[in-house]
Amino acid sequence: MEQIATKRWPALDAGRGLALVAMFIFHFCWDLAYFRLTPEAFTDSAGFHGFGHGIAASFVFIAGLGLTLAARNGLDLHNALMRIGLIAVAALGVTAVTYLIFPDAFIWFGILHLLALGSALSLPLLFAPAWLVASIALVALALPLLLSEPALDAPLWQWLGLGTHPPITNDWRPLLPWFGVMLLGLLAGRAIAAKGLPQPLDSWQPKSIFGRSLVWGGRHTLVLYLTHQPVLFALVFVGATLTAPREVDLLGAQSGFMRGCETQCVTTGGEAGLCTRACSCIAQEATDKGMGRAVARNQLTLEEQTKFNDITKACLRRLTPQPPAP
Repeated sequence: MEQIATKRWPALDAGRGLALVAMFIFHFCWDLAYFRLTPEAFTDSAGFHGFGHGIAASFVFIAGLGLTLAARNGLDLHNALMRIGLIAVAALGVTAVTYLIFPDAFIWFGILHLLALGSALSLPLLFAPAWLVASIALVALALPLLLSEPALDAPLWQWLGLGTHPPITNDWRPLLPWFGVMLLGLLAGRAIAAKGLPQPLDSWQPKSIFGRSLVWGGRHTLVLYLTHQPVLFALVFVGATLTAPREVDLLGAQSGFMRGCETQCVTTGGEAGLCTRACSCIAQEATDKGMGRAVARNQLTLEEQTKFNDITKACLRRLTPQPPAP
């Protein structure tokens, strides 16, 4: 038991490293889509979003597991609070940087914010009875499925995850249900601390460069998490600049413009056939004038917005029957 209580398992570090690799892939694909080097429908797909949720779940689960293993010889409260404070500072840095780059979708409660708050809330539960931890985890996982309250969409409470609409942000990991995932990791950490890992994971040692790299990455996750996306974003930006990404065809099925335009037109009282013709006219004119990418990304400048409004008015005048002159 004493050996298990002090042992460090490279396999667990490699697991963190694999989660990092998956996150690198996810962010690289997101960056490619952001700069229009791949069809935007790819990153809007349910499969891609599921991939992202799976990566986040692995990080949150491993964080709970790591909290338990770090305290298996007794909780060093000072070190634990220092670690949580470091994550909190990193989370605030992410908020500040993303606000400068994506002011309309900045990250104000992403995975780092969750890890900081969830870790702080987990400290009192590290030595609580297993049945109590499991019960809280079950409630945290189930509550968002059973309760949604419009009043909790207010910014003061939205981080709880019990509102009716998720905010517009590039990373959204509310406390519920994700705190439940962390507590599951905490319970798994107790089992590992008591009995060790199953064979052959218990005795696994990295021999290849890839394996050693995973272990190294798993021991430096916070630094790599904070630095990988700026590097990838910069590299893809350079690549996008050099390759001149394609202009978006707003008439294409992948752009989503036609569907959104027609829906808005019909809901405001327009006739379906007229709405289709009007939206096609607007899409074609905007694309011909080189505004397709800006319209698709909702990033029109004030000058472009004026031009786009003129295009919309011209198309409507062209297609709407005019009353006879007096």
